[in-house]
Amino acid sequence: MCWAPGARMEAITSRALLLAGVGRAVRHAGQTTLHLTPMHAAVDKLAALITHIRAALGHVRSVAEQLPKANRWKAFVDYVVAKITRPLPPWSPPDPLGLVG
Repeated sequence: MCWAPGARMEAITSRALLLAGVGRAVRHAGQTTLHLTPMHAAVDKLAALITHIRAALGHVRSVAEQLPKANRWKAFVDYVVAKITRPLPPWSPPDPLGLVG
């Protein structure tokens, strides 16, 4: 890779949707509530993303409340991965008789 004097050094990327917003955390009675105000043109898409994240956090809260923090994070990631990936069909070994020619 070649470097030219005066060339731009930062990566050219688009802004992440969830970074384009203002958030405020409110603590009351042992609970923290996060209020988000999206500042991006794709507000509808952001609202859907935030709704899905809230559902995942609710799942972790109901299922993994007694787990250590590391296991809660794993439960959150497992939930998200299960929601965004297709389930694979059950694996069955190939028929050895079908390979004989």
